[in-house]
Amino acid sequence: MTANTPHLRLEPSDISPFVLTCGDPARAKQIADYFTNAKQVGAFREYHSYTGEYRGLRVTAISHGVGGAGAAICFEELIGIGAQTIIRVGTCGSYVRELRTGGLIIGTGATREDGTSNVLAPVEYPAISDLDVTLALRDAAQRRGDVKYILGVLRSDAAFYHGLTPNPHQYWADVGAVGIEMELATLLIIASLRRVRAGGIFAVDGNPNEPAETSDYNPHSAVVAQAKEKAIEIALEAMLALSK
Repeated sequence: MTANTPHLRLEPSDISPFVLTCGDPARAKQIADYFTNAKQVGAFREYHSYTGEYRGLRVTAISHGVGGAGAAICFEELIGIGAQTIIRVGTCGSYVRELRTGGLIIGTGATREDGTSNVLAPVEYPAISDLDVTLALRDAAQRRGDVKYILGVLRSDAAFYHGLTPNPHQYWADVGAVGIEMELATLLIIASLRRVRAGGIFAVDGNPNEPAETSDYNPHSAVVAQAKEKAIEIALEAMLALSK
């Protein structure tokens, strides 16, 4: 076990500077299925990691679990052993009526309701995606004719199931947020602190402002699965561009 990666249990030689992250260990394996010479280099707790090559570029895929606190451990330890460009490939709820389940959102930034970034940097400091990463994701999406996508600010919320405090979905939609997820703000603040590039692309799996969408919420549907595949492919193509 490497002393400075007690949770990931990785050596610097195990990873590429170009890393795709996701919440689900199964999705990390799904990303690795696009690699040649793929090798699982770590599997501890929620952190399952694979390294291989995508069209000649050495790339790493790793899962970070659900929520900012656990994801922050992943991001910090990755950067500590050499990660320089990190793209989160996640899922989200859409706040945009025209972007239905199966669409994609490229995050230009995030609200800092993740519950972790507020102890890392002052809340007045914004969580902004790296411009080069954002443009690389946009360009890769534009080159395809089979995706509907938008760019915008996402909400990074700390709780999936809210208690006595209502979840102000419509409030943030009225402000201009385009969707909701849980870990992007954590990634962007850590990336800013550590001076690395980061961004995110997200497959839409519902719209929490629409009762019908909420009651029929199924993140495992075929249309969501197809959107995840497209998000992975776009993120990999973006990494190729960023490597050049």
